Amino acid sequence: MASNGADRDPEIDRLLEAKARELTKKMKYSGVVELSKENFDDFLKTFRVAVVDFWATWCAPCFMLEPIIKRLALEMPDVGFGRLNTEEEPEIAAKYYVMSLPTVIIFKDGEPVDQVVGVVPKKILQDRIKAYLED
Repeated sequence: MASNGADRDPEIDRLLEAKARELTKKMKYSGVVELSKENFDDFLKTFRVAVVDFWATWCAPCFMLEPIIKRLALEMPDVGFGRLNTEEEPEIAAKYYVMSLPTVIIFKDGEPVDQVVGVVPKKILQDRIKAYLED
């Protein structure tokens, strides 16, 4: 029997609308997102767990890490992955005490919870991220 909508529960409608807004926002940040001061805070708020790769154009190891980050972004769709060019956004890098490149900071609920400095194998980075997805 088809419903005309009159017997719909308003609470279910509210939850469905909220979920649709959340999914739409996450779609805006699919893949690896180039971050700046304009979108950095919003990006962190969008994902329970977010990973930010701090890099610079002159940093050869940063370019070695880039394909690893891109692969993890494909394999871990519930995690937000972003890259922040420290030359363009030195204030954000300073806020998180990024002194060496590349530096990957894992955020949970908008707060930094782990940091990896230098190029590491994909498995190591993946395991560090997964540790924050489990609770």
